[in-house]
Amino acid sequence: MKTWGKIGFLAICCGIFLLAEYALAGEAGKVFCTNPGCGYQTDLKIGGGKVSPTITGYCAITKKFVRLKLKSWEDYRKPHKCPGGKERLQPIYSGADVARIPCPQCGNLTLRYQRRLMFD
Repeated sequence: MKTWGKIGFLAICCGIFLLAEYALAGEAGKVFCTNPGCGYQTDLKIGGGKVSPTITGYCAITKKFVRLKLKSWEDYRKPHKCPGGKERLQPIYSGADVARIPCPQCGNLTLRYQRRLMFD
């Protein structure tokens, strides 16, 4: 009986841990181009804290990464437009999304993201 209790406790702890991964939080890091000779790099914050709903994205018109303050986290996955324009913002939900964006300097798909910290 003790074994089943330990297994049940372990299963509950794992379930809580897996749910915690989906908590709304932000991260900060560095975006850099891996193309030799390009040298592009910039700091980037992805998302926001619990009380600060924010979406991060890339505006192809201005060739810049932008952050938009949202009214609530319910708007996070909805489509957004570039500031001051009608172009749709390309959302960045995780560091892996950066690889789908062309480098603003050289135009190649050689951007990488390196996370430095998580915040809430």
